[in-house]
Amino acid sequence: MDRIPFSPEELNVLGKYPARGANPNMMILNTPVTPKENLLALYRKELPLWVPQFCEIKPFGPRVLPENQVRGMVLEANRMAPSEFGGPDMFGVEWVFSPDIGGSMVKPGAPKVKDLSHWEDYVTLPDPDSWDWAGSLEANRDFVVKGYGQNLMRLTMFTGYFERLISLIDFEDAAVAMIDEDEQEHVHRLFSYLTDLYIKIIDHVMELYPINLLQLHDDWGSQMEAFFSLDTVREMIVPHLKRLVEHCHSIGLFFDLHSCGRIKRLVPAMIEAGVDSWQPQAINDTWDLYRTYGDKIIIFVIPESTPKGLSPEEYDAMARQWVEENIEAFRAHPFIMLSTPMDPFGKMYIDPEFTRSVYKYSRLALDK
Repeated sequence: MDRIPFSPEELNVLGKYPARGANPNMMILNTPVTPKENLLALYRKELPLWVPQFCEIKPFGPRVLPENQVRGMVLEANRMAPSEFGGPDMFGVEWVFSPDIGGSMVKPGAPKVKDLSHWEDYVTLPDPDSWDWAGSLEANRDFVVKGYGQNLMRLTMFTGYFERLISLIDFEDAAVAMIDEDEQEHVHRLFSYLTDLYIKIIDHVMELYPINLLQLHDDWGSQMEAFFSLDTVREMIVPHLKRLVEHCHSIGLFFDLHSCGRIKRLVPAMIEAGVDSWQPQAINDTWDLYRTYGDKIIIFVIPESTPKGLSPEEYDAMARQWVEENIEAFRAHPFIMLSTPMDPFGKMYIDPEFTRSVYKYSRLALDK
């Protein structure tokens, strides 16, 4: 990416991004190129003009994708009330939305699939060609071009491979099926079908919307550890995930994996599948992940939580020190700063004055 000299006018605040979680609204600055262009440089393995931040990615979740309503993640022009979330997904599985946690779970007690060897006999097979794509475009025509700035647009695909298996047969049976030789062939057949289905959905979306980043939602671990071994992921998920990633790359989409849990030991599988980036939860040591894998996959890293109530000058000093300590590592292997971190406990706080100064000092350092 061509270098552009820094101008103090870049720090002028043009607006604010929507607040996420416990963190306040981050500032939209007068940047010399759009945040989208800066992030695309990173994904193309070029050196960005500044350290990109999570808030600069614009999430998009159109209602036309049934899973978005079911999972409570409709992010489009026409917002939905929480009371409308939940219900049957595109396979006919019933989900229940909990406003307290801001997410959904499968209605317990009645697994949809009784026999994994004939899973398709128990579900409704989705038909994306019949969905109202034209109506979706009409409803969101302004949303995708206006919004809150010229940002990289990310579409999240619910529900991933293991999560889908869980939704059909419940967690315990799903975990066993991943390692049971008698069940593995049926798991592969399901995952292959899912890949074909997701490719079809992605192609429909790309015909209408300027998506830059596809995020697959597939949790692989808990707060304590991964659900399965690296060898199991390599055998059961990687072949299908790799085919999905390769299709995205072939149509100009970069690929991000949303996978919760303490799953450092599974990162090699992400890399082998060709995943471009991973956004870990705050329960992980993101700097350790970056030091270990940052030369092979883009890691979203979390700075230390900033204290509340400091003066702009104090936040500025903290940001200057942070940039001085990390900019050479960034220059070698760029990352994305989680300015609004995935913190389920609300303990992480990143102040907007800190992030604005990170922008300033990273711009100055990378301009050299």
